[in-house]
Amino acid sequence: MNLLRQHRISAFLLVLLAMAAFATSQKDLVLLMSSGAIAVLSWYVTEGPRGRSLPEVASNILILGLLMWTLAEFLTDIELADATSVLGRFLLWLLVIKLFSRRTAYEERQRFTLAAMLVVCGCLETVEFVFAALVFAFIALGIWTAMLWRLQSSLDAARASRKGDGAFLPPPLEVAVGRRLLPQFRRLALLSIVVIFAGSVVGFAAFPRFGESRGGRSQSDAVSGFNDRIDLLANARINESRRELFTVVWKDPTGTPEQSKRPIYLRGAVLDRYDPVTHRWEALRTSNAIRAMRTPTDAKFVALGPGVPDTTGGVWTAEIAMRSLATSVLFTVYAPFAVATDESYSVAFDPATLLLRDVGTDHVSRYWWYALRVQPQPSPQMMETLQGSTNPPRSDISFPVPALKPIAERILSQAFVTGIPTAEDVRADPSLRWMRNREIARAVASWMRGGRFRYTTDLTAFEIADGEEPIIAFLERNQFGHCEYFASALGGILRTLGIESRLVTGFVALEYDVSTSQYIVRESHAHAWVEVRTGEHQWTAIDPTPEESLMQISERNRAFSDNFRWIYDRLEFLWNSQVLAYDSAAQATIADRMQSKWWKSVQESYDAVRVQMRALVEQYSLGRAGMVWFVAIALAFFAAVAAWLFARRRLRHTQRIAGLAGLPPQEARRIAREVSFFADALDMLEDAGFPKPAPLTPRQHVAAITLHDANAGGAFARLVERFYRVRYGGLAQSISDREETRDELLRLKSALSRRR
Repeated sequence: MNLLRQHRISAFLLVLLAMAAFATSQKDLVLLMSSGAIAVLSWYVTEGPRGRSLPEVASNILILGLLMWTLAEFLTDIELADATSVLGRFLLWLLVIKLFSRRTAYEERQRFTLAAMLVVCGCLETVEFVFAALVFAFIALGIWTAMLWRLQSSLDAARASRKGDGAFLPPPLEVAVGRRLLPQFRRLALLSIVVIFAGSVVGFAAFPRFGESRGGRSQSDAVSGFNDRIDLLANARINESRRELFTVVWKDPTGTPEQSKRPIYLRGAVLDRYDPVTHRWEALRTSNAIRAMRTPTDAKFVALGPGVPDTTGGVWTAEIAMRSLATSVLFTVYAPFAVATDESYSVAFDPATLLLRDVGTDHVSRYWWYALRVQPQPSPQMMETLQGSTNPPRSDISFPVPALKPIAERILSQAFVTGIPTAEDVRADPSLRWMRNREIARAVASWMRGGRFRYTTDLTAFEIADGEEPIIAFLERNQFGHCEYFASALGGILRTLGIESRLVTGFVALEYDVSTSQYIVRESHAHAWVEVRTGEHQWTAIDPTPEESLMQISERNRAFSDNFRWIYDRLEFLWNSQVLAYDSAAQATIADRMQSKWWKSVQESYDAVRVQMRALVEQYSLGRAGMVWFVAIALAFFAAVAAWLFARRRLRHTQRIAGLAGLPPQEARRIAREVSFFADALDMLEDAGFPKPAPLTPRQHVAAITLHDANAGGAFARLVERFYRVRYGGLAQSISDREETRDELLRLKSALSRRR
């Protein structure tokens, strides 16, 4: 297959790759299959035996209809945040229409530009590893296609020049033929790709993509399914991706892995403020008692609180290994009292929320493994040790939605709450309020799990009227939703009833792999639940979401490919950890390490050389002059290396001038040594102002020089004839021939000197 035919194929594959990249960024399989099928059909229509194309009028009508449809869709249903997605879909279908147009240079440029814009739209939508791999492939194929397009455009220009009126002869077209043409072009394209990617890596290392602090929320957190806030107006479908984020090994006090009797809740964020205007749950509390600590190496545990924790109730260990998620959040089981990491990290511990976060700036990547020591039911002494003087406030108990109060009282009356302390009992004995909080929360959660509400991840049919509170719409009218609505409803009801509660977001470990004795936490396992205050320093997790619904979704999405996702997940973790998490702090860390390692390496090498030299001086009794001898030997060695490099460079220069590229290496070196005089002669002529143009043969160059200087032309002519006899006649120069050649070089030099 010739290169010009490859251009048409590579240009079409480039368009398909751009469409696949954008569809991947949208996670829309229907879009990928439909647009891909039509694109493949366009290849059969335009490149088939008949070579049909869409008329320009029909193409313009389709483009106008697509534009009007996109504008109507954007003005009616699409929010401003979805503008990039709408623009990308418009570009995709516009590109599909262009595939049916006539193949001209103008259309080729339009397709290439549209494909590049489509990939850029995808870059604004996602940062996942699969999309990044497609982008890298698109760039590499784009370089190859651009080089092929240059060949095609040059051929078209040459053909156009031959269609003149015949008044002037067209410039000759040198036809590229030969068996080595395609390998040479491939090497050139590969070199271009390598250089461009290397420059991109250097540019990325010099200018980090994210400038935020390492302790803040990273981009990889946002694509994991975990959110550090809850927006009840975002009524889109919850992600049910099977992507593995991390694994959890749950060990009993003897160190034996086991399956917990209940799901393991892994806490990532605590939300204690609800905004009735934006309908969002957010973290309000900022603790001034956050403790920063440095974890030791070798996976040794460090205590999170001062003093020795109370471990009379037994200690369980949770070992968490990352698969694809790279984040600064250390997801924790309630309530950890010790932590260990695979390397030494700087960890911040918030006693008010019992949350952990990686805040170190001396690591390029995020953590890969960590372990927690916990008590499933921590004692009051343990909690007091962990929190110290930090006691969560009790002031923010009310809920800022007054219309929820009658609904909450009605639900409490329907929850069949019996046998718990009343409000009068609590006023008489304040210690009873903790039991009252716990039992009311359990009763209301049980009432919500009793079949009245349906759990679903698709909220496209969830209707909220203008000015209506989403929690009330969930409780009174829709009665279906995902975990965020269940948790928000329970939290709002409890606060309305005067019970202190808060929402927690993170992950729930449900899927247990018996063969590896570990839990597999996937992106679809992101979850939200409620914590109720049941003591001065204690909180109890209450989950109103039906557990069987979560298990059904986990089982429904199970696939055979899950057994092999660990291969890809490792690559995704490296992408999230090394690339997405790369910021100015990581850049400074790399610079410090390189500088310190470079200087340390130089110092160690210098010290080692000095020790060896002193040992040799003492061994051979060279005295004080021994160091001088070593310096002289080193200078001679470097001079010899420099001379060898100069001779090698000169040899390659002669081989290039004599056209020895196609000969065997040994034969090329022999001939290059024989005709080195010809290279010397050309250098003399170039210094004198007679450089040899590439299209001229040596004899044509002799004729050109003779017109200006007969003496120089005659001397150079004799050297050229000698060059032809050696290069193409296969004659070897004798000693007398070399002397005559040297004399001719001197005559040429003398003639050029007289000219100056």
